[in-house]
Order: sequence, then structure tokens, then C-alpha cells
Amino acid sequence: MTLKARARGGGGRWTAALGLAAVLLLLLYALYVLLPAPSAAANEGGGHWHATPQTYLALGDSLAFGYSQSRFEANYPEENPEAFETGYVNDFGAFLQRLRPNVQIVNDGCPGETTDSLIEGPCAYGELYPLHHPYSGGVTSSQLSDALSYIASNPGRVGPITIDIGANDALHVIESTCKLEASCILAEAPALFNHIGTNLGYILGKLREAAPHAEIIVLGLYNPFGSAIEGGTQLTAALNEVLENVASSVHARFADPLPLFNPPGAAEQATLCLLTNMCTEKPDIHPTDAGYKVLAGLIAHQYLLGLPGHRRSHRHHGFESRRHRHSHR
Repeated sequence: MTLKARARGGGGRWTAALGLAAVLLLLLYALYVLLPAPSAAANEGGGHWHATPQTYLALGDSLAFGYSQSRFEANYPEENPEAFETGYVNDFGAFLQRLRPNVQIVNDGCPGETTDSLIEGPCAYGELYPLHHPYSGGVTSSQLSDALSYIASNPGRVGPITIDIGANDALHVIESTCKLEASCILAEAPALFNHIGTNLGYILGKLREAAPHAEIIVLGLYNPFGSAIEGGTQLTAALNEVLENVASSVHARFADPLPLFNPPGAAEQATLCLLTNMCTEKPDIHPTDAGYKVLAGLIAHQYLLGLPGHRRSHRHHGFESRRHRHSHR
């Protein structure tokens, strides 16, 4: 499905400019204004945090992997995972390394992963092409089993953990079951939300049990189809609320991309063209490099809010995801 750009009038240019300005402001806020001084970070816990080797563990689907269809086609059939290191995991990892230069990234992301396959395996993409981090149990094992194995092998040294999952569950209903028909999607939504929420609860429960003190950040969904599917943004907001509630149940934080990818009104289409590949010759739901940086900024913001020195001072700052989502209901 192609989202055609509006005519190049003055209004279109202003819309794109406003969307870009909002993105840049958020990135500057998350990556610089909130960034604590290295000495302050080192002093927390008597300097133990800064000195102890730490691993940033990333879990999820193609977004965690850093995938885009154009990059896949440009490298086919030699799909070197290093070609996909411009995603939010690497962007957020670079941010973490400003705080902790010794942090390493373990990216378990698997393109095409669903909540079911993340739990049970296999990662179908990994059976055909190399992953950033090969699973210890082999190509038929699951992403969750590899994550739990890695945490067990590195007790107390894994954190933060990020995860994005559920988009492919939803896409199967949207594209395969419902053929983009809004009334069908609406009818299927309750069962879909329950399935995603139940599986995410299981996944996060296992991660929290294995890493009781790690900061866990769940990345929500955006709506790449925009206004092309009636009510799609409202349904995405409702699903994000399910994800946030599940995250909260295990004391995980939630990063909501919907307000930035799908702003209300005329700005939405131009913003989707900027942050996703939906307006290209071969429309692709995955983020552009700019879109991936926005996701990284949202995660960085939540990570900083979770630090002991920031929780209280930013509680009422006004950037809470629930307030953002209110405009989409």
C-alpha cells in the first residue's frame, strides 16, 4: 500500500517541517538535556555501576534487528547482519556507551518474530540468514531461551533489556486475515490484544525472574498505514495500552512511539513519510534511519527516567506516554 505524498504546496512543506522539528526536539531532549554527567553516574552505588561490565540485551522482531526491505534487497543473498546496524538498538547502544564506555550490545532481534515464535522458536529468518547474535541453542531454539541462557551465564551483569514484539501478530491479522478491511480488524482486535498481552506477560515474567534488578523497557507500536485504515491509530493506541499495562505489572517501563509517528491531523502523512519507508517506490513499514533514531530517543528517555537520580525529578515532567496517547482516543 502506497501512501502518496500531498502536493508540494506551502501547507505540505510546513507540515513536514513541523514534524521534523518535533522529532529533533525530542532527540535533543532525550540524548542531551537529560544526559547525566559521567561523574554522577559513576557515583551511584559507590561507582560500582560504572566499573562493572554490563550488557545491553535487545530482544524483538525486525525493528530490534534494524531491518529495512531496501537494505535486505541491496545485500541479497549475502545478508551480513553488520549491514543492519543502523537500527534503534545500535543508536540506543551508542547512547549507553556515553554513560558506560564498557557496555556491550547483545542483539537477539529476529525479523518476522511473533510473540509465539519468540517463546517457542524457531526464528525463521535465522534459519536462512545470520543473526546479530546466534542463539546458543542453535537455529531451532527460541529467542527467549537464548536470552534466559545469556542472563543465567552473566548473573547481575545484564541490563538494560529492551523488547519490541507484537507487530507481526497484528500484521498477520491486518494483512492476511482481514486484507486491510477496517471492520474485520476491529472485530479481530479483542482476541488479538488478549493473545499479545498474554504472551508478552509470559515473556516479561521470565525476564524479570531471571534479571530481577535489570531495567526493562518495552517499545510500543506505531501505525504505518496511517489514515489508510480507518480507526487504525486508535486501535494501535488501545494495543499500546495493553502493552504498557503488562509492562507495568513486572515493573518495566514503556516507550510509546505512536504520538511521534502518528501525530493527529494533517501532520500524520508527512511524518510517516519522514520516519518510515511507506512513501518509497516499494512501500515498507519499517523505519527510516531517522525513524530508528526517534525510537532510540524514546527508549533513552525512559531509561533515564528509570535511573534513581531521575525518577522523582521527572515524575511530573509531562512526557508520560499515557498523556501522549490521550490525543489519539
